[in-house]
Amino acid sequence: MLKLYLVRHGESAWNQRRVYTGQQDVPLSELGQRQAAQLAEHLAETPLAEIYASPLKRANDTVQPLAKLKHQNITLDARLAEIHHGAWEGNSASEVRTQYAAEYLAWRTQPHRVQMPEGESLEDVAQRVQSFLRDVLAAYADGNILIATHDAVLRVIVLQTMLMGLEYFWRWRFDNAALTIVERMPDGHFRLALLNDGHHLEGVQSNCEHHAL
Repeated sequence: MLKLYLVRHGESAWNQRRVYTGQQDVPLSELGQRQAAQLAEHLAETPLAEIYASPLKRANDTVQPLAKLKHQNITLDARLAEIHHGAWEGNSASEVRTQYAAEYLAWRTQPHRVQMPEGESLEDVAQRVQSFLRDVLAAYADGNILIATHDAVLRVIVLQTMLMGLEYFWRWRFDNAALTIVERMPDGHFRLALLNDGHHLEGVQSNCEHHAL
């Protein structure tokens, strides 16, 4: 059976400040580094056929401790980068609500219809996620594949594997360095085996309720 181990990056410096990060290359916070270390310890005995990560530092650095522990390489793939928030990047959620009131309201209520100012739409993200998944599924019939990426991308991966539309984007929650697992069954369909599990993060959890996304 093929299992996709989906991990959101650890807490970043801008997560702490509740700032829209998008494709800005922001490092992990000190807490995020501790989360990465505990994730590595949690998965130390789990065999992994491949470790994929977004090329953005916060995702790549989240799985570096695990890769070093297992003496495995990390395959960076730009298709796993966070949604490009365009003009919102570098602004706080409160600033975006004020400066882009109509777009922000649409993003929170009809995300599948929004084109980020100077950035991407969810359909753009969905197309690159679909391309990535198609390549992974062609390469692996079974085994465990770890994918370290970002909030919006994780949401889209789960929606696509569960055959759900982008209008359900806000139905999930993904905490920093938490683990989600989807499994491909013999008939080719996927099932959700684990969602946003953070038991390995005791003492280092982030409060993600007010992150800017």
